[in-house]
Amino acid sequence: MTANSVIAEARLRGRNQLTLPESVVQAGGLAEGERFAVEIDLADPDTVRLHRLRTSYAGTLRDVYGDPVAALAEERKDWR
Repeated sequence: MTANSVIAEARLRGRNQLTLPESVVQAGGLAEGERFAVEIDLADPDTVRLHRLRTSYAGTLRDVYGDPVAALAEERKDWR
């Protein structure tokens, strides 16, 4: 854990439902209905990790092509 970690206790309830503590929800900026991938390493089954699933990939490759206007202009040259 790091100094930037939030640790809180959660309980697995009937029907395999896990309620996240409010401190975790607020720290993560989580909202109702968000989806997560659940990871358990079989070599360390006492550790469970939740990974928030993205709902959008917009902007994730922002710096890959440099200036988007220039990259698009360059790409359009090949269309002619």
